[in-house]
Amino acid sequence: MKFKKGFFMKRNLLMLCLAMITLLSTGCVQDVLPTITQSNSGNTTPPPIRNQQTATITYQRLQTVQGPTLTVGIRPTGFTFPDFQGKIVLLEVFGKECHYCFEEMPTIHRLYSKYRQNLQVISLQAQDPMSKATANNLIHRFNMNYPIVDKNHAIDLLYVLKSTYAWNGILPFMLLIKNGVTEYSFRGQVNQKELEEAIQMLIQTP
Repeated sequence: MKFKKGFFMKRNLLMLCLAMITLLSTGCVQDVLPTITQSNSGNTTPPPIRNQQTATITYQRLQTVQGPTLTVGIRPTGFTFPDFQGKIVLLEVFGKECHYCFEEMPTIHRLYSKYRQNLQVISLQAQDPMSKATANNLIHRFNMNYPIVDKNHAIDLLYVLKSTYAWNGILPFMLLIKNGVTEYSFRGQVNQKELEEAIQMLIQTP
C-alpha cells in the first residue's frame, strides 16, 4: 500500500496537537521562561472582618487542610493576609499530581526556613480536591509546614488569579505579596536564585 508524503505530515501534526492538548488538560505544564512582573507598593490593610465587603477589599475565612482557618482579603491589587501582618507572603499554587510543583517544593522549603522571620508561605492546591491521606503524604514528603488550602476551599482565590493575573492553569504559579500588593509573579518553574533575589529585594524595600 502506498501513502503520499503529505499523509505522514498530516498524521504527525495531528499527533503533536493531541499531545499538547493532553498536557494542557492536566494543568501541570512547565513554563520554560517564567515571567516576572513588578508593581508599586500599597498601604497596609485594616483588621480582618469576616464576610464583610468594604470599598475595595472582601475578607473571607478559608479552611486549611491542617485544620485552622486562614483569613484572606481580596483586593484589586492583590491579596491581604491579616494573620501575617508585616510579612511578605509567597502564595504558591500547586497540584497534587504536578511533578513540576514537586521539583520546586524543596526550594520553597529552603527559602521559608531561611527567611521565616520575614516570609510566610501559603499554598493553594488547584487540581481535584485532595483526600486527607494525600494531603498528609504531601505535607510529610515535602515538609510543607505552612498553611495549605485545598481547591474546594479556594475557589474564589483561584478565580481571582485567573481573572486578575491571567493565570491559565499552568502549574506551578507563585505570587510574592507585600503589604497587600502583588510585587512579583512567577509562571512555571523558577530557580532558587531568581526567587531568593526577589524576596531579598522586598525585605530591603521599606
